[in-house]
Amino acid sequence: MIVKALGTVGLLLFSTVAIAGLYTVAENKAPSKESSKFQEKVNAETLNHIIDRIKQEYVEPVEDDKLLSGALNGMLSALDPHSAYLDPKSHHELQIKTKAEYGGLGMEVTQENGFVKVVSPIDDTPAFKAGLKSGDLIIAIDKKPVTGMTLNEAVDLLRGKPGTSVHLHVKREGKDVFEVDVARENIKVKSVKWRTEKDVGYIRISTFNESTVALLKEAISEIQKKLGDKLEGFVLDVRNDPGGLLDAAVEVSELFLPKGSEIVSTKGRKAEMEMSLKAKAKDYTNGAPIVVLINGGSASASEILAGAIQDNNRGIVVGTKSFGKGSVQVVMPLTNGGAIILTIARYYTPSGRSIQAKGIEPDIVIEQVEEKLEKVDEAKMFSEKDFEGALDVPEKKKEPASNDNEEKPGDDKAKDDEIDLKALGLTNDIKKKEVEDYQLMRAIDIVRTMALASKRQEKQACKK
Repeated sequence: MIVKALGTVGLLLFSTVAIAGLYTVAENKAPSKESSKFQEKVNAETLNHIIDRIKQEYVEPVEDDKLLSGALNGMLSALDPHSAYLDPKSHHELQIKTKAEYGGLGMEVTQENGFVKVVSPIDDTPAFKAGLKSGDLIIAIDKKPVTGMTLNEAVDLLRGKPGTSVHLHVKREGKDVFEVDVARENIKVKSVKWRTEKDVGYIRISTFNESTVALLKEAISEIQKKLGDKLEGFVLDVRNDPGGLLDAAVEVSELFLPKGSEIVSTKGRKAEMEMSLKAKAKDYTNGAPIVVLINGGSASASEILAGAIQDNNRGIVVGTKSFGKGSVQVVMPLTNGGAIILTIARYYTPSGRSIQAKGIEPDIVIEQVEEKLEKVDEAKMFSEKDFEGALDVPEKKKEPASNDNEEKPGDDKAKDDEIDLKALGLTNDIKKKEVEDYQLMRAIDIVRTMALASKRQEKQACKK
């Protein structure tokens, strides 16, 4: 039997499912002492009796598949939010979702207190465009309350043919319940996007799938080629990145770490679940300053990257605390074509931290600002050179006297106001700029500061 390790949040509805790191288990293995004791209490005879009573006396006829799904889902979901049973159809869809193209809404979800919780919407998908945010609770789907449903049942309602819409009731912290229609699409996820912000390379990783590493290498190479010696460093943006393939998380981290650096380790009840994954190649960026930008929607694989950069002192993590998904799941295929997903280990950052339910704390907390900021033109503000008789200031030519009562063309402001402004050294020339991404602006500033500090250290070392 092949067992595959998962690296993302719970049962993923519409996002890439993380299947990585192959493990094998022996078939026909003898039951453990714990399972033998359990089987003594709940033996096949008991289960058969319960099934028989349901089949005979339940108010409506019940299919065997429904009983099987209910029994297994009840048992597994009682363990943790990420363990579950997949029927053959769901198992097949999960296998398909390791690819970079799939159908759906484009968001990562889990289950919390009976509701479907949005971990994060993926960039440029229907969920993202509809304004759904990390932390939103879906309380009804097409007017059907989700309480009492399994996550799989909620998934079935959310899925549908591309072009059709699903109607959601959503509760957001601090706001009343609101309704939104989201159109389903065939979603093609380009997991990496990049651009330059003057002298800084900006790289956005929206998910960790099979194409992420190749695209990231392409991004780094293009940025290096474009900026050359002007390159100050990189911002790696994994905000609202729900995770993905564990292998991809490790290979992405390798691109920024010295060879031999630990990236992540896992620990479980079994010895074979204890392993340490390390960087096998040299730093692809040649030691350029790195800032990793995270938020509450950064989960699993993105937390592995942030933790590896942080604990190896390779860069600075900024933003807000991450999601805190630090457990490892495996997919165990069953003979009926279905599978069970079972949590089998926790993963740890290089310093030995478990982030399960804790998240990655940023080195520098930067809250997002969504309102407009005003930028004042400081060149027109009062300064030392404006004082009468200030040192080292060339003498100003005297302006010809003017008639205070004379109207000036185009002057439609009150003169008193104008005089007051001039007396204070201020003008009405204030440029308003809508801040699209305050966190990113700060992250770019930090990269430039890191680059400046590095250059000064190099100069001091040369002097010695």
